[in-house]
Amino acid sequence: MKLGLSGRACALGILSLAWVSTSYPATLEECIGWGLVRNPSIRKIELERSLDRPGKQAAIGQFLPSISVGFGISQSSFYNPTYINADGRVATFPKTELIFDTYIDSLGYIRGDTTSIRNTVIPIPEGKRSGSTSYVRIDETLYDGGKNYYDYKNALLSLEVRDARADDAKRLVRSSITHAYAIAILADRQLELANRMTTQRRMQLEFAKARLVAGSVTRRDVLQAEVELGRAVSDSLKASLAIKRANEELNLRIGLPLDTTFSLAGITQPEMPQFSILELEQLALDKRRDAVVVEKTLIQRENQVKGEKSRYLPQLTAGLTHDRSERSGTSEAFTLNPRNKNTTVDLTLNWLVFDRFTRELNVQQRKVDQSKLEIEFVELKLNIRREVRQAFETLQSAYLQVEVASANAILAAQTLEFEQERYRLGSATLIELNAAQLSYYQAQTEKIKQESEYMTAYGDLEAAVGQSFAGK
Repeated sequence: MKLGLSGRACALGILSLAWVSTSYPATLEECIGWGLVRNPSIRKIELERSLDRPGKQAAIGQFLPSISVGFGISQSSFYNPTYINADGRVATFPKTELIFDTYIDSLGYIRGDTTSIRNTVIPIPEGKRSGSTSYVRIDETLYDGGKNYYDYKNALLSLEVRDARADDAKRLVRSSITHAYAIAILADRQLELANRMTTQRRMQLEFAKARLVAGSVTRRDVLQAEVELGRAVSDSLKASLAIKRANEELNLRIGLPLDTTFSLAGITQPEMPQFSILELEQLALDKRRDAVVVEKTLIQRENQVKGEKSRYLPQLTAGLTHDRSERSGTSEAFTLNPRNKNTTVDLTLNWLVFDRFTRELNVQQRKVDQSKLEIEFVELKLNIRREVRQAFETLQSAYLQVEVASANAILAAQTLEFEQERYRLGSATLIELNAAQLSYYQAQTEKIKQESEYMTAYGDLEAAVGQSFAGK
C-alpha cells in the first residue's frame, strides 16, 4: 500500500536502542515495524524463542546416557555403658574379665597358658567413627520400542510450531495496528474537518453581522449563525477528544507509552490488489502460519500415536556403577580418597506384558486427539477461504464507496462555494447556506469514513491472506 504525507506535525519516537524525536509523518508500515518489536505479545513470543536451543539439545540428549556422580561423608559418635550378659541380664561397664595368653603346642593345637591368667578391666565403649563414599552411575536406554525417536521428531517439530506461532502473532499484530492506524487517521481528518467547519461558521457569522448592519437581514440570522458556530466548536472539542483516544489506542497496539504523540501519513488514491480471489485463497493456504501450526501439530499427534504403540515392545537398558568407600577407625577423621572399590555392569530387558489395558486407552486417546485435529484442520482451511472471500469482497465494496464518496465530496464542496458567494452577495438566505454547509460536512465525513474503512479492509485482506501487499 502506497502512503502519502499529510497530517499533524509533532514529535515522534523512533524505535532503536532508544526513542528519539523526529518530525516526519509516520507511515503505516513504519508503525507496524515498530509494533513488531515493541508489542507485548511479540516480545513474549520472542522470549519463548530462547527455548529453541535447549529444546533441540534435550531432543538429542534423549539418545545419550545419563550420568550421575556423588560423594558423601559421615561421622558418628557412640557411648554404650550397658551390655547383655550370657544369662540375659543387663550389665554395665566397666567390667573385669580374666584373660590369659595362648600358645601352639608340638602337635599344632592352640593351648592356654595357665601361668599367665590375670584380671583386666574393660572400660565403657565410646568414641567416634567416620566414613567416606563416592560413586559414578551411567545409564543408557539401548532400545525402548522407538519412543525416543518419535519424541525426538516431535521436539524438532515443536521448534517449527513455535516459529509459526511467532509469525502468526505478527500477522495479528499487523492487523490490529492497521485498524488502530485507520481509526487514528479518521479521527485526525475529522478534527481537521471540524476545525474547517468552525472557520466557515465564523465567516458566516461575520457575513450575517455585516448584512444586519446593511439592513438586508434580521437579528434572527445573526443569532442562528451564532448557534451554528457553537455547534461547530462543540464538534471540534469532540473531535479533539476522539483523536486523543485514537492515538492512545494506536500507541497501545504498537507498545509505546500512551502519551506518545506523532503525526500520521494519509493514504493516497485507493487501489485494488492485482489478484483474483482464487489466487488469494491459494496464497492464504500457503502463507497462513496458523495453518502451518495445525499441520505440524497434526504430525506430532501422529508421532504420539506411534510412541504410545512402542510401549507394547520390550525395553533394553544398560548401566555402569563404580563406587568407592571406606570406614575410618575409632576417633579417626574421614578420608577424601576411599580405598574400597566396587564396579557393577548391568544389562536389563524389561517387557511389560499386561498393564490392565492402560496402553490401549492411551493409544486410543492419541488417535482421538489426532482425528479431532484433522477435523479442525479441514475447518480451519474452510475458514481461511471464507475470511479471504469476505475480506476481498469488503475491500471491493470499500473501493467503490470511496470513489462515490469522493465524487460527492467534490460536488458538495462546489455547491458550498457557490452558496457562500451567493450569501456574500445577498442573493441566498441563511437557510440555503446552512443546507449547503450541512451537505458539505456530511459528504466530507462520509469520504473520510470510507477511506478509513478502505484502509481497514485492505489490512483485513492482508491478515486473511497472511502477507503484506506493500510494494506488490
